[in-house]
Amino acid sequence: MLENIKQNFEQVLESDKDSRDLRSLSISLDTFYALSSALEVGIFQGLMQPKSSLELAETLGLHAGITEKLCKALTSRGYLSREGGNYALSDLAMTFLTESSPFYQGSLIKLMQRTRAQRWSNLARALKEGPIVASSGHQVFDEFFALAMAEGAIGGSLQRTIKSLKKMPEFYKARKCLDLGGSHGLYSLAFARLNPELEVVIFDLPKVIEGAAKKVVSDSENIVTMVGDFNRDNLGKDYDFVFASDVLYRNEESLRPLLARIRESLKHDGLLISKHFHIDDLMSDSSAVLFDLMFSLSGTGGVVYSSADFCRLLGSAGFTIVQVDDISSPSSPSKIIMAKKVGD
Repeated sequence: MLENIKQNFEQVLESDKDSRDLRSLSISLDTFYALSSALEVGIFQGLMQPKSSLELAETLGLHAGITEKLCKALTSRGYLSREGGNYALSDLAMTFLTESSPFYQGSLIKLMQRTRAQRWSNLARALKEGPIVASSGHQVFDEFFALAMAEGAIGGSLQRTIKSLKKMPEFYKARKCLDLGGSHGLYSLAFARLNPELEVVIFDLPKVIEGAAKKVVSDSENIVTMVGDFNRDNLGKDYDFVFASDVLYRNEESLRPLLARIRESLKHDGLLISKHFHIDDLMSDSSAVLFDLMFSLSGTGGVVYSSADFCRLLGSAGFTIVQVDDISSPSSPSKIIMAKKVGD
């Protein structure tokens, strides 16, 4: 490589090319590890009241020199501020990184760290060997996962989803709905708040229902829980709509029977309301493209569809598309696809 540089040195010297975009990837990764490590050792909780880095290190039992450098790094990225010799939380950190905030994202960041360690570190191996199948007994959908998903939802997707549903007359006319794979129950809670006459059924795995979901909905009279595996167990019936958020990422072979069972659970003219990532443009939907790649690493059969392909599948499963609502953000290229049951 050095020989190549030497041979083309005049071209190199006269060029205005700059690899700063590539180097920014490293800065983003460095920031992520600094942030996740700060959460792990309690930096943000420790700075609920401003402190010097030495006081912070003594309080948390940390190495004083590295703590000072970490505080400087977090300040440079906008998570802390420094006044005199003390460090304090920025508004960004106070909102998203302190456990007392309703917008806390700490569990989601821990999940991101775990995902990168377990999946992305295996990408080169998977390219050579194929998908890396998880060990027997490995459980993804547990209470911690549900908590992380709840934090992800309150970061914007929940609010954008509810804003979309508020515009639907059918939502306010509904009297019974199913939150399929409802996990943390926050969507169900929002549905019940917006439509007090709506009976909401949350369907999810036993560990999820007994953990996260019941903590959220236990005092809500018009929200009930149903335990099971929606791939094989009874979903109930006579729903005005079924809400499915980020649970239909699967290949056609497994998606078609599930769509048939969703359709069977709906009333005549009932709605399937789907909220998922879709890949409609490789550049603007890059988060979904990377999400789709991540699925392929573990061999789970997960698929992120384009909006058109997903609508085509819904059409072949006995639905007609009513509306497609783009609720995407740069990091969450989601669309809400509303489809009506037809053919009864």
